[in-house]
Amino acid sequence: MKACTKCGNWHTTAEKKRGTYLSCTEVKSYWSAVGQRHKEDHGHFARIRIRKDGRVVCLKCMQDLEEIL
Repeated sequence: MKACTKCGNWHTTAEKKRGTYLSCTEVKSYWSAVGQRHKEDHGHFARIRIRKDGRVVCLKCMQDLEEIL
């Protein structure tokens, strides 16, 4: 079950990685940290997209973000 109808897919992925239910604020913080880490590694904030196959990628450089998650 998705935790939030507003941003359900983002919740689902973050919660699977964390292993716990998260509030909207915690989910936003989680994805912000992923974007910041990508900036440190690649010089730009990640344009994060969850693809239909479940992979999380940066649309800007097409890097797979799984290692950061």
